Amino acid sequence: MPRQRLMTWAALLAALIALGGWQWHEYGHECALARESVVRFAESVMNALIGGVRSHRRLGLFFVDQVQGVLDELVRSQDVLAAALVSEDGTSSLSAGRVEQIDLTPAAAPAEAWQDAGYRLARAFRLPLEVGGPGAGHGGGMGGGRGWERRRQMLAEEPPSAFAPGSAVVAVLLVDRTRADEACRRAALSRISVVAAGWLLVACVAFAWRATVRLAEARGRARMLEAEARHLRDLSQAAAGLAHETRNPLGLIRGWAQRLADSAASGEEASQARALVEECDRVTARINQFLAFARPSDPRPERFDPATLVAELAALLEPDLTARRVTLREMSPGNTVLADREMLRQALFNLLQNAVQASGEGGVVETLLRRGRDGRFRLEVADRGPGVAADHVPRLFTPYFTTRPDGAGLGLAIVRRIAAAHGWEAGYTPRPGGGAIFWLDGIHG
Repeated sequence: MPRQRLMTWAALLAALIALGGWQWHEYGHECALARESVVRFAESVMNALIGGVRSHRRLGLFFVDQVQGVLDELVRSQDVLAAALVSEDGTSSLSAGRVEQIDLTPAAAPAEAWQDAGYRLARAFRLPLEVGGPGAGHGGGMGGGRGWERRRQMLAEEPPSAFAPGSAVVAVLLVDRTRADEACRRAALSRISVVAAGWLLVACVAFAWRATVRLAEARGRARMLEAEARHLRDLSQAAAGLAHETRNPLGLIRGWAQRLADSAASGEEASQARALVEECDRVTARINQFLAFARPSDPRPERFDPATLVAELAALLEPDLTARRVTLREMSPGNTVLADREMLRQALFNLLQNAVQASGEGGVVETLLRRGRDGRFRLEVADRGPGVAADHVPRLFTPYFTTRPDGAGLGLAIVRRIAAAHGWEAGYTPRPGGGAIFWLDGIHG
């Protein structure tokens, strides 16, 4: 991977990690604020409760009833789940709400803790000493008259209470944490959405950047291939012109050699003239093959039965089949393909000619047409010859590669060119039991 690309990916990864860290910090901050609001609420309720309790000037049963009413009123709020006052020795308590969810033992106070049920706040304080004493008045207040006597008598008749003046008391509150938890969940969802959006944005940018790079590379390759194709087209035209210019005088030479062979005075001269004629024919055949390979491929598709082509080619190859005592098994008629008839005929001729030459005496060459699942056809030419060596297979369809001493190496190259012009595939498969199968696949029906 190029250094610049590696640095780009590293920078993107660092940015994503920084985004995740920032959102985690913001999530923690929002949760802390939500919990702080619960703590402040609990503190204010606790201060109000302690202040209200300490404001009572008279303790006893009246005090207990009033404080119990205050506690009951507190838990009617949706935010206070439980409230309690516990004596110093733990023997007496006043409570309201879900007291089973909080610890009322004095050893647990003072304490601030987040529990599953909510936020628990406990605080110790002392009840005030009673104010007032005997005085000179005649009222029922704190004077020393008949009112004071009646109060002292009532206090003497009341049962002893754990909430005596000056005694230590622990106030315990359990405040609902649902709103804080919901705020934390909303913050988590929000921050996760931001991080996911950031990752998605970076992924889209990376994908767009990668697509842009690939598009630029593809355009560069397209321009290079276009220039190469133009260069090869020019070379092909030049080579075709040269072949034409070579074939014309070659025909003249062959004509004079044939005339010399017919009018030769001695047998040796006639033999040499006939050899010259054969060599001219061989060179002409190779020039014709080269022209066929260099000719631009522009198919003109039509529908026809390929079995008719095989029948025509069987008649054309009859001398070779007879000389080698090779049998050609033609494909079954009745199927229709869409292709350029002359181009497919040329491809089939090359494949059949190679199969006949590869077959031994008494061999059999088969032609098959198979229909695939996609509805397209696969045309096969199979023989029982020696097959193709494994190291030769990758070069089979390249121009000027041949395994025969007298081969030109253009037959299979022409087959591949015709297949490419139609959008087909040309290939080779070893035949089970020995031999070779050359095929054209993807032929439209």
